[in-house]
Amino acid sequence: YKKLLKFNEAVNEWQRVFEIESGNTNALVQKGDILFDMNRLDEALRAYNEALKIDPDKSFLLGSIVHTKTKMCDWKNLEENISNLKEKIFNDQKGSSPYTTLTIFDDPQVHLKAANVWSEEHIKKEDSKTLGNFEKNKTNDKIKIGYYSADFRTHAMGHLLVRMFELHDKQKFEIYGFYFGPQIKKDDQLSKRIVKSFDKFIDVTSKNDLEVTELSRSIGIDIAVDLMCFTGTYNRFGIFTKKCAPLQINFLGYPGTSGAKYIDYIVVDKNLVSDENKDFFSENLISLPGSYQPNEEEKIVSDKVFSKEELGLPNGKFIFACFNSHQKIMPEMFKIWMKILDDKKDSVLWLLEDNFFSQNNLKKEADQQNIDPQRLIFAKNLPLDQHLSRIRYADLFLDTFPYNAHTTCSDALREGLPVLTLKGTSFASRVASSLLSTMDLKELITSSYEDYEKLALKISNEPEYLNELKEKIKKNKIRTNLFKANIFTKNLENGYNEIFQNYTKGNKPKNFKL
Repeated sequence: YKKLLKFNEAVNEWQRVFEIESGNTNALVQKGDILFDMNRLDEALRAYNEALKIDPDKSFLLGSIVHTKTKMCDWKNLEENISNLKEKIFNDQKGSSPYTTLTIFDDPQVHLKAANVWSEEHIKKEDSKTLGNFEKNKTNDKIKIGYYSADFRTHAMGHLLVRMFELHDKQKFEIYGFYFGPQIKKDDQLSKRIVKSFDKFIDVTSKNDLEVTELSRSIGIDIAVDLMCFTGTYNRFGIFTKKCAPLQINFLGYPGTSGAKYIDYIVVDKNLVSDENKDFFSENLISLPGSYQPNEEEKIVSDKVFSKEELGLPNGKFIFACFNSHQKIMPEMFKIWMKILDDKKDSVLWLLEDNFFSQNNLKKEADQQNIDPQRLIFAKNLPLDQHLSRIRYADLFLDTFPYNAHTTCSDALREGLPVLTLKGTSFASRVASSLLSTMDLKELITSSYEDYEKLALKISNEPEYLNELKEKIKKNKIRTNLFKANIFTKNLENGYNEIFQNYTKGNKPKNFKL
């Protein structure tokens, strides 16, 4: 039922399983996972908590509870939950899926430990069939690159990647797309561009992980690029546990280490990796000279002209904005935002509409911190071209921590909106810093909550400084390389060449700084 996208039927069946066998915590967790995907978050949380009462040590359950609570911005007892989760992870217990740890901890050691445990779990669940080794001698001239994703469609990842796919040098590379996502809508223009960019596009949704691995090997994929790793409902990390190609790369979709011995490389850049975190990657590093994030030169911006009234925005107020999903909004940063609003009386905070629960909880939190909840304004979800058009009404983007803005950051910079970020020690907490550094906008990077708050107030209280920043963004968009897809693609292809030549010479994977 789940695979057929008949979610209500799937929920009902799991409930029936639990009624037949009342101690079956797996039924409750599966039911909770589907309810979560349906945004019925309160019901998902009840299912998880019911399972926790039956089995307090249920594998990865505490992480599911924390993730659901952060998605709802339900922060009651969250600190205690997070503390217990950290203890489990440090004891190498099955505490959480790795993605959740990125949103709540700025600690690359925690991220690595959680990823280690999760990736080992994938190996245990795999079919016991052993596949053979790879031949190192190539008979064809081109390097075969396989990209694996559920996001070759209208999706944040699709928007980031499409131009890179189109610009690949087809004289040197043969590009394959392996798709395992939901059914693509017939009018999805972005998907049509992506599909057309591949030498061959293969829908492997109906195949199991082992079958996809065997197919990849039969094609002779040289480099397999996992564009999801541990993100999203549809990720298929099991494809890589059997080595679907001699070289396997973790790239873009997941801002952290896979923790897996069968993933050879991760694509990073000099701003993401430092002495503080370089030892907490299980992969070897392909370090690009610019940002690790690909971007198109230009995006289509709707010619629809919004009015402030239409967007629910007040006139004559400073518009702070954050268009990140709500599980990234953590209590400590929200307190800083409320302090900023308290100091800057003639301002509002413009957030993206995410879910009913988080919207209500954030308003309650604002009220508890003596901020009028009406000063939180929620933007409806719109197609990207219309969203890019309305961004112009924001004055300053306030980034989240420890999980930074990714696509939302580059979207804001593309439209000339300054992004204020707090740089941490982990990959996920350095993404906005990577993008800002690539655009030569390091003055918008802070290293403490105090500096973040001070800079937000400085920018909002000094119109001349704000205008200077906007003018600099406008110039640097052209002058720097963040939105030069051809340069990014060449850099990544150089990385592919380096690791492949190293492999054909019989050498073990190693770090490459381009």
